[in-house]
Amino acid sequence: MATTYIVQSGDTLFEIARRFGTTVERIVQANNIANPSAIYVGQVLTIPGGGNTGENDNTGSTGTLTGGGENSTSRRIGGLLYTIFTNKRTYTLGENVSITLVKTNQSSRSITLRYNTAQRFDFIARRVATQEEIWRWSRGRFFAQRVAEITLRPGQSQVFRATWDQRNNQGRQIAPGNIIIQGFNMARGLQNESVSTTIRVLGVGPTTTPSPTISPTPCPDINVLVNPGFENWPNQASLPNGWTGSNIYRTTISHRGNYAAEMGAVHNQRATLTQRADVEPGRIYELAWWARENVRAGGEARFVLFVEILFYNRAGQFVGRTEPRYTQDNIPNNSYQRYSLSTGRVPSGARIAEVRFTFEPSSGNDNTVKIDDVDLRCIF
Repeated sequence: MATTYIVQSGDTLFEIARRFGTTVERIVQANNIANPSAIYVGQVLTIPGGGNTGENDNTGSTGTLTGGGENSTSRRIGGLLYTIFTNKRTYTLGENVSITLVKTNQSSRSITLRYNTAQRFDFIARRVATQEEIWRWSRGRFFAQRVAEITLRPGQSQVFRATWDQRNNQGRQIAPGNIIIQGFNMARGLQNESVSTTIRVLGVGPTTTPSPTISPTPCPDINVLVNPGFENWPNQASLPNGWTGSNIYRTTISHRGNYAAEMGAVHNQRATLTQRADVEPGRIYELAWWARENVRAGGEARFVLFVEILFYNRAGQFVGRTEPRYTQDNIPNNSYQRYSLSTGRVPSGARIAEVRFTFEPSSGNDNTVKIDDVDLRCIF
């Protein structure tokens, strides 16, 4: 059975094919793609069936998606197929674990999922031997308390990703051993159903690249970003000092102070807002910001807000990233809400962090997103 997939930021055809257990050639043929390197965010792809994804197993099966070596498990829950996978099966101590949950409507009818809050998914890590919870993705995160509905058409998928830095709920490095990773869909009636896979954490750290070490000195308690509240913004036609971007404009509807940055001056075009700052490898930073959706009377909200932290070395070479994403359902209408995310340990060799907000509207979008009071600060 074919599946539809909406292209996300950072996707390539190779990664999509690997994720769904098929090949680039089959996706290209199914979608009449002339240039495999020219897919774009928001593009809807038909993914032909193939590979060991457990689609025919009602109780769940474990396998490796073809072509990539990921560690995957699939389970059918009602008309939904859950697939969870990690980028590897075995990790060295302290190595980041990339986790993906794919939720696909395998039925012949549309399925409407109802949520009590803005939270759509969760990941939990447990000890295999004791079933003890050692890490939960949602711990310490705030989710808006409002009811929402999402409808998946037959064959349509949602994809959720997170990165775990092997630290427990108390922020300490876990001990080696076998770990269960569970993925949850937080819709009503389904929040207790999960799909899981198992990884192994070795007791020996990397040998080729030394693990970054934490400096014994305390973190300086400062925001490393300049002009974080956009107050230094000479005129409407310019960019705020210290920031670069496109399709943004100055607004006086701020969380605090005189100004905020509104993304989407042209509502159906991408907007970006970025700033680079020096960071220390091995440290853990927290990015915090305030956001609100600007709802226009009679308008449609069709967008995704990507909030990324990209790491570079002194030569400007990319060495890692943190990337959650937010839809219009995650951002409150006409009122500011605080968001935050942890970087995990800054990768070894990284010296520069780029904070990047990307507003990706879909066809028919009328609304915008305001950003204010952005704070990037070392916490450990």
